[in-house]
Amino acid sequence: MPEAVLKKLNTRILPQWKACFVASIVVGLLAHFYKITNWLPNWDSLVFRYDPQNMIGLGRWFLPVVCACSSFYDLPFLNGVIAILFHGLSAVCICKILNVQKKTTACLIGAVISSFPVVTSVMMYNYVADGYSISFFLATLAALFMTQEKPRYILSAVLIALSTGIYQAYITVTIVLVLFTLIDNILYHDEPFLVFIKKIIGMLLTGVLGVALYFVVLKVLLAAFSITLLDYQGINSTAALNGIDLAASFYVVKETFLGYFFNISNGMSFFVVLNGLILIATILYYVAIIINNQIYKSPVKMIILIILGLMLFIGGTALAFANAGVDYHNLMLMGYVIFYLFFLVLYERETGQKSKGTTIKCWTILIMTILLTANQVVIANVSYHKAQLAYEKSYGILMQIADRIEQTPGTGQCNRVLVLGALDDSEPYSVVLPPDMTGITDGYILRADDETVGQSVLCNALNDYCGKNYHFLSDEEKKVLVQQDNVKQMNSWPAKDSIAVIDNIIVIKLGTEGE
Repeated sequence: MPEAVLKKLNTRILPQWKACFVASIVVGLLAHFYKITNWLPNWDSLVFRYDPQNMIGLGRWFLPVVCACSSFYDLPFLNGVIAILFHGLSAVCICKILNVQKKTTACLIGAVISSFPVVTSVMMYNYVADGYSISFFLATLAALFMTQEKPRYILSAVLIALSTGIYQAYITVTIVLVLFTLIDNILYHDEPFLVFIKKIIGMLLTGVLGVALYFVVLKVLLAAFSITLLDYQGINSTAALNGIDLAASFYVVKETFLGYFFNISNGMSFFVVLNGLILIATILYYVAIIINNQIYKSPVKMIILIILGLMLFIGGTALAFANAGVDYHNLMLMGYVIFYLFFLVLYERETGQKSKGTTIKCWTILIMTILLTANQVVIANVSYHKAQLAYEKSYGILMQIADRIEQTPGTGQCNRVLVLGALDDSEPYSVVLPPDMTGITDGYILRADDETVGQSVLCNALNDYCGKNYHFLSDEEKKVLVQQDNVKQMNSWPAKDSIAVIDNIIVIKLGTEGE
């Protein structure tokens, strides 16, 4: 009977896992309730309000499958709740991977993960928030099966392929988690060297197999549907492995890490100060562990530790080594949350004997993590507040444009629109709080047309909010029309001639094309 199955399942769920999940949900709601109970779109939301997410051209072949479970609509509450739930389940998987025993540690892990700024950026792309959260879950699940006492390498490889097929950036989560467990093994478990090397080889081969499976499925689907990879974020060059530049890749790794955790371009912030304190405390504690456990007496272990430590930074932005030109924005940095786990897990490590030092350490970790979580919750709510303001002032401009179109002679018989350029203060796709919060802007969300992925924000907004049925011009038709003198002579919005009917097409000039 279902009741008996649920009762048996409940007995197998450890108390610390329950604590982690509950903490993740509670803090997740504190951070994201603003978003899931309001319609706060960004530019992509206006285009993908309803979309089947057929992203094979972007290499995301499994995305439409998982997004279909919650419909293809951008549903703030449903998609948001699903995202919070799956981040909670992922936090539980991480507790299992790290063998967390204390409820306090589990709660801290769940709280930090659900409020992590990357999750806030994911919520701003709410139409795929459910899918991306499932990708995160599959990535952690892959690491879990790979790091068990009896590893399930084939299953892990399949999960890696599925996670990558939703959003490629989440492979870094698996990489960094696996590296974490290897470092943990050296620090706390005296495994025979050959057993340790065998484990590394097994994990490496699993990762290679998972990526190979991803590319095999991608190639088959591209051929079956006669689709080519789009030139977006270097997807096409990444698949062809012709964008490799090690020097540039290492530069991306360094700049991305510093830019995320220690961005002081707008002055010192509480976020940066906390990261600095956590980094110093983490280094000091791990140096003490190396000394106390006399690991420094083994040159082999120390060399491996140093290599794995360096690999952590590379693993967090691993896609830079497939394509050095990738724009590693906040949405792609979920692997960075694992860096905090090195600090959090210390709450219950090296605490076998009660001492004054242990007490100080536990209180330090608890207080700093509470401050970190609280700050992340604030960052999330400030981000959503900015998103609301950007949406409302963009809506006001949209109504003005719609009114101007109606006042322009000849527009009533037109069903095609050509949008040129963009409004001033509409291009940035992130705000620096810090960190850089991708998907949020202080400006307008009526961005320029994107020829690469074939979308027009303004055209979609006019259709949805003004009841129009416009089709936007792109590619060759647009190139031809742009060269006409009467189009070139038009002035940018809000000039009187910024909207005109030319060749039975509504031309809207928001700004200089190409800028």
